[in-house]
Amino acid sequence: MTDRELNIDAIIDERPIGGLQWRVVVICFLLAVIDGFDAACIGYVAPLLTEQFTIPPELMGQLLSAALVGLMLGALVGSALADRLGRKPIILASILIMGVGSLLTALSSDTSDLFIYRFITGLGLGGVMPTINILTAEFAPERRRALLMTLMFTGLPLGTVVGGVASVGLLSVFGWEAVFLAGGILPLLMVPVVVFWLPESPRLLVLRSPQDEGLAKTMRRLAPEVDVPAGSTFLTSQRPTPHSGIRALFAEGRTGLTLLLWIVFFANLLTIFAMMGWLPSVLEAAGFPLERAILASALLAVGGVVGGLVMALAIDRFGAIRSMTIGFLAASIIVSLIGYSTGSLPLLLFVLFFAGFTSMGCQFGLNAVASGSYDTNARATGLGWALGVGRLGSILGPIIVGGLLAMNLSISTLFVFGALPMLVAAGAVFAIGARGSKEQAAQAQV
Repeated sequence: MTDRELNIDAIIDERPIGGLQWRVVVICFLLAVIDGFDAACIGYVAPLLTEQFTIPPELMGQLLSAALVGLMLGALVGSALADRLGRKPIILASILIMGVGSLLTALSSDTSDLFIYRFITGLGLGGVMPTINILTAEFAPERRRALLMTLMFTGLPLGTVVGGVASVGLLSVFGWEAVFLAGGILPLLMVPVVVFWLPESPRLLVLRSPQDEGLAKTMRRLAPEVDVPAGSTFLTSQRPTPHSGIRALFAEGRTGLTLLLWIVFFANLLTIFAMMGWLPSVLEAAGFPLERAILASALLAVGGVVGGLVMALAIDRFGAIRSMTIGFLAASIIVSLIGYSTGSLPLLLFVLFFAGFTSMGCQFGLNAVASGSYDTNARATGLGWALGVGRLGSILGPIIVGGLLAMNLSISTLFVFGALPMLVAAGAVFAIGARGSKEQAAQAQV
């Protein structure tokens, strides 16, 4: 036995990105694709559900939000449990719940079934996203953390694209039930992948048991060139804070930061999910065939993928606050133009692409900022609660749109309303930057 001490931060941060780290990114990317597919598919089949079950706009808005209520609760509860029980068990439990919930949705015989099963699906969806974000961040070297998180998170909008393309084929041949069957089978296929190939976070394990043999095995696979003898003690430059869980989000002067992050997440996800949930129905009502409306809506996600990668590069060069403030201001302009673009398909596609580019691209940056704002023993809780509070916005978004449609507002007015939360997000991001500047100035005077 030996008492050799090894610093895991030095091992992870100072060496090139290795095979185990890329494996984590790829597995989490696939889970994000499935998460995006399952989250978006209800919007793609909404017109058919409305017809079969005779659902009025107000009730459809509530149905679109049923999974989002589950998403919120899954993010809040799942993230807190991920800090206590580990990242891997929560990911595994979440994809099981997601898969079963989606399979049950395919068997729905009335609107009550749809509400219940979409809520169950949402619990799984909500538990997956913050946890895979944090797991990716904790395997990534600090100098490449934003890039790897962005590459992983592109799976979410790609999943909505896959959902749109797949839904067109499945709906035309098998009906709406096939979309939910696919959404249930895919996460269940990932269960053995997670069990056998996805490791636990070494940065979390070292805080729990510095001499854990499972941690030693992970570090040997992560850095095979480093000698890790039996009995090694692992250290981290980050010490556990005296507070954990939700209390840590408001300790040590973080209250203002936490509340501002919650405002940004709330505002951005309100607009994103309102568009994702209602665009196919709104565009169909504007005269587009359903298949074309679905594919046009999927351009939001294509723009989101490109926008996320551009945002990562912009953050590295210009900083997160400046990049996201400009991004949200641009999003407010672009989203307001959607309703004025339905007379020309090429113009509509252009505007939808850049609506996703700006709004979803900023969400990529938000995830990286939130994950870096808290210590390891509260990191999943921090991001999970930000996403959970953001889900309140995503829940209200489709409901608000349903109410506005029931008021017979014009499409152009509808999207002008949709642009307002982007202005709120821009202001909150700017306030985060101003708050950080004041803190740095105060520290410089000490």
